[in-house]
Amino acid sequence: MAMNGPPSWAPPSENLQPLRRLDRRVLLRQWLLVAAAVSLIIAVGIVAWRVGRLAAPTLVRWQITLTDVTRDAPPRPDLPASPFAR
Repeated sequence: MAMNGPPSWAPPSENLQPLRRLDRRVLLRQWLLVAAAVSLIIAVGIVAWRVGRLAAPTLVRWQITLTDVTRDAPPRPDLPASPFAR
């Protein structure tokens, strides 16, 4: 049996909202937000890299000083008597 028109359980077609595509401005805003987030992440990485390079000499100096203070070298053995001593 052929039916003309929509089935009886379907809502009337005048109540249906057409599928809306996102507006260009909304898409542009979303892309700009993503670009800003990526740029911020890259900028934070560059700043952290620079700070690390500036802090490295101080950290290495601190580590060497701490190592020298906490770990003494073993005592040196006595030198043998020199045959040329008077």
